[in-house]
Amino acid sequence: MLNDRERQVLARIEHHLAITDPEFTQLFRAATPRRTAVNPVLLLVLGMALMVLGSAVMAVPVALLGMGVAASALVVAYRQNGTAGFSPA
Repeated sequence: MLNDRERQVLARIEHHLAITDPEFTQLFRAATPRRTAVNPVLLLVLGMALMVLGSAVMAVPVALLGMGVAASALVVAYRQNGTAGFSPA
């Protein structure tokens, strides 16, 4: 963690950069990764639980909802990680 003096110096540097080279600072603002509040692992576990519950009580809509939630977990995980880890063989 930064102490107060270091934060002030960093703020001055950022401010100076924003004034002298706005295109440079815009590059970093655009490249800042967005974090989502949705955890794909929890979505996957919820989806699997709904599928098991739907199968156990023979409720097709509940099982289908579980499949949809599990599929959305894969989409969320892919969007959070991009194509990292996926390389053509």
